[in-house]
Amino acid sequence: MQKIFTIIAAIPVLMFISSQMHGQQTIYSENFSYSPGGVPPGWQILAEQPPGWSVNNSQISGGTAPELYMTYGMQVGLSRLVSPKITVSGYKKLSLSYNQYLINFLGDAGESIGVDVTFDNGNTWQPLWERPLGVLNIPQDRFTYLISVPENANEMQYAFRYDGNCFFINGWAVDDVKIDAVAEHDLMVSNISGNTTINAGKPAQFLVEVSNGGKTREENYTIKLMSGDGQLLSTASGEAIEFGEKSQNFLSWTPQAETVANQKVYASVESSGDADLTNNRSKDLSVSVIKGDVKNVQIGSGSFALQHSIPFNFFTHYSLGQTMYTASQIGKSEATITGIQYTCQFDEDNDNIPIQIFLAETDQEDLSSEWLDPAGFTKVFDGNINFKKGLNNLYIPLQTEFNYKGKNLVVYTNKSHPEMVLWSTFISTFSEEPIYSRYSERDDEPYDANNPPAGYPVLYTPNITLFYSDGTMSVIDSQKAPAVQIYPNPASEFLKLIPTGNQKLLQVKLVNAAGQTVLDKKEISGNSLDIRSVAAGWYIVEITTDREKIRKKIIIK
Repeated sequence: MQKIFTIIAAIPVLMFISSQMHGQQTIYSENFSYSPGGVPPGWQILAEQPPGWSVNNSQISGGTAPELYMTYGMQVGLSRLVSPKITVSGYKKLSLSYNQYLINFLGDAGESIGVDVTFDNGNTWQPLWERPLGVLNIPQDRFTYLISVPENANEMQYAFRYDGNCFFINGWAVDDVKIDAVAEHDLMVSNISGNTTINAGKPAQFLVEVSNGGKTREENYTIKLMSGDGQLLSTASGEAIEFGEKSQNFLSWTPQAETVANQKVYASVESSGDADLTNNRSKDLSVSVIKGDVKNVQIGSGSFALQHSIPFNFFTHYSLGQTMYTASQIGKSEATITGIQYTCQFDEDNDNIPIQIFLAETDQEDLSSEWLDPAGFTKVFDGNINFKKGLNNLYIPLQTEFNYKGKNLVVYTNKSHPEMVLWSTFISTFSEEPIYSRYSERDDEPYDANNPPAGYPVLYTPNITLFYSDGTMSVIDSQKAPAVQIYPNPASEFLKLIPTGNQKLLQVKLVNAAGQTVLDKKEISGNSLDIRSVAAGWYIVEITTDREKIRKKIIIK
């Protein structure tokens, strides 16, 4: 689709023909092909302190140079970069799409961003999309939002909104904006999420979000969960949705023992008369199917987006890191560790990256002054790993299983990649005392993990999931491990709560950053929590079961 948009922008007559092929009509397009510097003709910035929007000779959002770009600055407050007026007489249902890439800043002072529309010359604005800025980037992609035109409206404008201190952003790039009058029928898969490390022989739940981008109410459609090689894994019938509405559909798949491997799944939607089949399939979701008797313990509840540091630094060519996880965090006196998992975000795919992982146990209580002696480590992985674009759980199956005996565990990582990669992030937990991590990086030559340099202490520990087997078939039995699976995170409309074992959900609360309870439910229908009434932001979800209470930080977008 992106190549088609590029050709359309260059040859207007083809734009009309291509849109008609999907039952759409393009009524507006903007590719910002102006001389760099200043805002585009007809655009204006509404703000007491206008931020640095301009036409820039770059193409990082995915189109061709030039593009629209907002840089960081010292401006503070609410601002909108507002488009020229667009005639919408005779149109009732529209879609707005554009390329976008947002490069964030490490700090967060509560800023928010969004895209708004107005039909009354800016007297009132309606948000099409908004979210807290946070600290993570928004990787390059094409974004589409649906618009219902009010009765008697003749003109509209759209605006890119930034609210807060402009110092807390690095850059926001936009290109190839297009507004279409939508087709009669157009269902699209807007998202797929779920646990991506699942046990063979146990059911796994996937949440598939379907949007109605056509004029007509859709009642009869089917959602399918497919394997990467095209095999049908699960199906579900969708509920009726009007234009602009979304349905949340939960599909279950139980992988069998013979499918234990890394593979891809995707979701698709099928309906009669769909005008655009190019948006009926989700992106691939990489999943790792592990043995049925493997359990896990998750360590680290922090949400700090640690860039260019431990466990793998991609800003430099070579890096070493050691991180300690205590015996009390692991909660097992004996186990066989079979895999580890980090949560990370990359702005682009980085495949076949050489890494080494070593494991050791120790009575030592921190890593503040020196490395744990490399001679005591066991090499458990030495190979290439793919770090995929977006926010993902990175599962690494150990080539050599590690027999854990109940002491503090140290994970020792060594990465080699003689190319700089910008914007790599690992979700971590702050720990000022004791210091659990140690680190070193350089560009001149690879490290010998057996002979590390002095290095220096790090105040963060990467959140990790340890996968282990202890010979039983029960689901996670460590009192430190979560008793309820919570996903997706970030979430937008529904939150899925899946108890493990025989746990029963008794109550669920959402608590905001000010400590206020914004949602309190004692009856959870289908293990699904409706969060559509909750404002975007950071929250603590508190879950009370018949055995314990669980707290976890989530993002609602």
